[in-house]
Amino acid sequence: MTAAAPTPVPERPASPLKELAGAPALLSLLGWSLVGRLHLSATLVALLVVAADNTGSYATAGLVTGALVLGQGITGPIRGRTVDRRPAARILVWTSLLYGAGLVGLAAVPEAAGWQTLAGVAFVVGLACPPSTQVSRCKVAQLAAGTLRQRAYNLQATVNELVLVTGPGAASLCIALVGARASVAVCGALAALGGLGLARAVRRAGVDAPPVRIPVTAPDGETPPGRSSLLRNPAAVRAIAAVTVLIAGFSVVDFVLISWSHSRGAPELGGLLTGVWAIASAAGGLAATFWLTGAAVLWRRLVLVTVGVALLLPALSERLGGGTAWTVAAALALGGTVIPPALAALYDSVADFAGDAHRAEAFGWIAATTTAASAVANPVAGAVLDRWGATAAAAIALTACCAATALIGGTGNRR
Repeated sequence: MTAAAPTPVPERPASPLKELAGAPALLSLLGWSLVGRLHLSATLVALLVVAADNTGSYATAGLVTGALVLGQGITGPIRGRTVDRRPAARILVWTSLLYGAGLVGLAAVPEAAGWQTLAGVAFVVGLACPPSTQVSRCKVAQLAAGTLRQRAYNLQATVNELVLVTGPGAASLCIALVGARASVAVCGALAALGGLGLARAVRRAGVDAPPVRIPVTAPDGETPPGRSSLLRNPAAVRAIAAVTVLIAGFSVVDFVLISWSHSRGAPELGGLLTGVWAIASAAGGLAATFWLTGAAVLWRRLVLVTVGVALLLPALSERLGGGTAWTVAAALALGGTVIPPALAALYDSVADFAGDAHRAEAFGWIAATTTAASAVANPVAGAVLDRWGATAAAAIALTACCAATALIGGTGNRR
């Protein structure tokens, strides 16, 4: 008698922690992307103090920091397109060294030169900003696929929250220790260190070169529409637009929190509230990284973000029983937890829709469009806030979340 074959036991999927631990190259890349982006928020704080000390006006200081951000933003697509076509490490090395040296030079601009010179130098320095964000996001897509890539993007979204929280605080501490000008130079050194470290991580992971592209041709031998240009790819454009309006909505929330706190005579409250929001978001990102499994339904995640922002309206409104710091903090703590999973799924969709040929360029466009959209959204929110109050201004952020959900509706959204 032949013995029955043993019933095969299905393999249990690896735990999220083991899955991430089994990809050390990916973790190294994510770690250096944190260092490579920490200078972004810290530099703005240090430069703002330098410009305010020089001019005695925070409005003028805002123009100087805006010039730096403008320079960073307008070259985003160009840097991304270069990463799609050239080895990433070489680009990171050169831009990091140029940008780091530029910030050191910016710190040395004498007060007598005037704010116009300071703004002009800041703009030129911004043009050389290393493409750490574009490189880290597109190389994640080269290194990982499926649920591992989702977890990596969740971690990146969490890293972004950590940058937002720790960057300004670290800059403030540095200013207290060595002064504002020296702090700008320290940010330059940090930018160079982060860019060089990320370049080394990319090389060690074996993803320095762009992915090999397989030409796709139509039956008549021509390149199909949408393959030759990212901007002719409707699904990718809608995904980029969704990220853009979502980030602009978050920028409006930050603006509303700071303005609302200032109007109550407690400007320090704005920092506490944005900190609550960022910490809740970081906690949600870590939870999603380690516990969420299976495919993400993108529109559902965006709906949750929309609901989270909607909680702010009654929380800010005294007529609806809110209007206190506690109600606003509670709304932010609840709503913040769902942001990283939604952003992770959005970035995953951008990576898929853009494809190997245009992935870094797509993230470069996101860097540029989110900068421009936030710059436009904040003055509009300010005008609404002056006329109708904080609750009405928060409704602009809610509208942006609804628009992001609508944009994703036609892209095929199970990630």
